Amino acid sequence: MATPEQVQELLSAVHNLMQELQAVKTENTALRQRIDRFEQSRSDLPPMPLSCGKYDGSPNEFKEFMEACIIYYTFKPHTYATDQARIGFLISNLTGNALSWTAPLVTLW
Repeated sequence: MATPEQVQELLSAVHNLMQELQAVKTENTALRQRIDRFEQSRSDLPPMPLSCGKYDGSPNEFKEFMEACIIYYTFKPHTYATDQARIGFLISNLTGNALSWTAPLVTLW
């Protein structure tokens, strides 16, 4: 059985933890508000074109195209939050052979 002193220590520890939890909740709320303001300021920006342009399937241009897509996803994380959104964006930037290769995949989607 716990002594009154041990019970008091536990109650004090719980009280301190609750205060710390409240401080974290307050900080979290403030950070969410900052993120919302930041995202809103970014949403006012015009769309950013891919630096490499459309991709036609050329093996020499694949790496640059994929890097440009990744950078674009990074700058618009809420717009491209799902795999489906990222793939849709990627497909919308294909031309020629690369676009024709995706046609069977798009019909399954």
